[in-house]
Amino acid sequence: MKKFLAIAGAVITLNAGIYTNQLIQCMVNHSSQNDIKVLKTWMFFAFAQDPDLAKYATISKSQKIQINKAMGNYVTRLLTVDCKNEFKNAVKYEGNQAISQSFEYLGRVAGAAITSTPEVRAYFKEFAKYVDTKKLDELTK
Repeated sequence: MKKFLAIAGAVITLNAGIYTNQLIQCMVNHSSQNDIKVLKTWMFFAFAQDPDLAKYATISKSQKIQINKAMGNYVTRLLTVDCKNEFKNAVKYEGNQAISQSFEYLGRVAGAAITSTPEVRAYFKEFAKYVDTKKLDELTK
């Protein structure tokens, strides 16, 4: 996971300013494997609140509170301790969009961590059994 985070931190693809990029780099560099696990879990819980998805996940109120507290602690630590100066500079020189861009990128890191597991990659391939490749082949003749 550390190697993955290092690669993710090195490839900043957002159209962000220098201070936002520094904040992103700091946030990635100060996110442990456990921090990313918290972020992945929080994202899953958040997605599970969508009415179309809620029926597929059973999450108790206490689990929601627990992951929200963990996420709050993680974000607080990143922005007030680990990346305090980067956060202050990004907001001062590039505005509040620096915050949203930084967390957008961190969400991409978490998403990439989820999709890099063998189990998830295998699941992604499952739908291919149902794709009508003959119709696709006809379009490329």
